[in-house]
Amino acid sequence: MRDGGDGRTLVGPVLPWGVTARVLDAGRLVTETFARGALQGTDPARVPLTATHPRDAGTLPIGRTLTIEDRADAAWGEWLVSDTLLGNEVLALARDGVPLGLSIGFEEVAGGSRWSADRQRVTRTRAQLDHIAVVRVPAYAGAGVAGVREQALRAEHMATLLALLRGHG
Repeated sequence: MRDGGDGRTLVGPVLPWGVTARVLDAGRLVTETFARGALQGTDPARVPLTATHPRDAGTLPIGRTLTIEDRADAAWGEWLVSDTLLGNEVLALARDGVPLGLSIGFEEVAGGSRWSADRQRVTRTRAQLDHIAVVRVPAYAGAGVAGVREQALRAEHMATLLALLRGHG
């Protein structure tokens, strides 16, 4: 739990840099890595948060991305979770400390993939995010919900609380 939020904001690393994962690419298993800066230029407002990877266009999001920040270790994000049945379920799990992974859905960008000569390994240097999904086990170790930002006490509530404590002290 962290201060400075509304109690509905998830935070965490969504994509660790330089970490390898075995993923399906065009129907075959390859080793994939993302280079630092691969998500630069992403407009967070265009990246929905989903409870699972969407199977089709009918899958509704559970929230929206507020920020994507390029840090030394990973791309970190903040997501506002909507007051929906599924959104509330995800928030309850996060508040209870249930380990939740994060996983990106992305589209390749021209010139943004460096393949090995045998095409078994790929480093993504640029990618266009499509969505971010909350998952049980992320493809990239270290990608997950780190916490929920909780609303800090407002100054007037703090003053009232202090007055009450002084009156009873």
